[in-house]
Amino acid sequence: MEAAERERYDAIQMAFDQLQARYRAQLGAEDIAYIQGLRQKSRIFELIGRGLIWFGFDPLSWVLGSVFLFLHRNLESIEIGHNVLHGQYDYFPEIPEFHAKNFRWKSPIDEEGWRREHNNMHHVFTNVYAKDPDLTHGILRTNDRLPWSPWHRIQFPLYLLYFYPFMTYKFNAQNLGFNRAFIAKHFPSMEGYAELNYVIDGGDPKALRKRDFRAKARVILKEYYLFPLLALLTGFSLLRVFFANLSVDIVNSLWMTFTLQSSHFTEPLQAENCLEHKGKWYESQILSTINFKGRFKWQSVLWGHIDYQIEHHLFPDLPSRHYPALAPEVQAICRQYGIDYKCNPNIFVAIARYLAVFWKYSFPPKPNNLDPNQIAV
Repeated sequence: MEAAERERYDAIQMAFDQLQARYRAQLGAEDIAYIQGLRQKSRIFELIGRGLIWFGFDPLSWVLGSVFLFLHRNLESIEIGHNVLHGQYDYFPEIPEFHAKNFRWKSPIDEEGWRREHNNMHHVFTNVYAKDPDLTHGILRTNDRLPWSPWHRIQFPLYLLYFYPFMTYKFNAQNLGFNRAFIAKHFPSMEGYAELNYVIDGGDPKALRKRDFRAKARVILKEYYLFPLLALLTGFSLLRVFFANLSVDIVNSLWMTFTLQSSHFTEPLQAENCLEHKGKWYESQILSTINFKGRFKWQSVLWGHIDYQIEHHLFPDLPSRHYPALAPEVQAICRQYGIDYKCNPNIFVAIARYLAVFWKYSFPPKPNNLDPNQIAV
């Protein structure tokens, strides 16, 4: 790295380090009240939703109940669960239940596997070929560098119609390494597939399967056995409760999946040497992510503040409620150092761009058609 380049990255590092330190120094009672308030609202939404679904008889109460139940499941999945597992509330000894290592997710996802894969790999090697495991989630192909396989012809309908509607139940296959055997069998070269750089429970298959079972069982038993059977035993409709829970599960999976996917994988791959300097790493996080605009603050909460994906990747352990305030300051630093700060006009454009990329890379590349914009150097 030349002296001028190093000087630039030193300045970028200092600017973002100082910004992070300033916001971290402001953390306090309001952050505690925020996460506790979210949990309280989540419980109220669950109570209202289940009550309308369970005791109602008309279609309107079923729809309204499903909406409130979705709000509960959504808050627990993204704004609470995802952000808590990033350690955003580890600073506060007053709320140990919201510390990452203590937290129990109300989603069918193993917490330890998620933290290891998502926090320690994806957030470090974001969009780095053969280093970011999220670039190759199952048979996913979203760039020209990954060798094409006939399996990729079916990725678009397979993911949209099967994987994405139940994606929250599929994360463990990635995070705990269950899909490695399938990949090794059907993609023998393993070219482009990131090796997991961690071992959980000593790699014992039985222990990992238990983790997977426990994570899924806590949702499946509650949503598809306990509440439907209680409805039946109390004289109400088992099917009404069962299908409301199923519809909410599907919508929640789709919501979470498209929120996360559409703000990453439309952006350029990053060079592996982006880790050689923290300032360069900051720049790579901005270049490999993209925000999208919402009109109201409550939308950001339902998106887990992932509409500020750039800020999230720069400062993943800062409470997400600060991202809207951080954004203008991040943009100012980007302007100062000539870094491209990108933002889609809305979530629909973000999803459409992702689907276009997803469709494009379902098919074999044309000869000598490596897209130079797919690699940032």
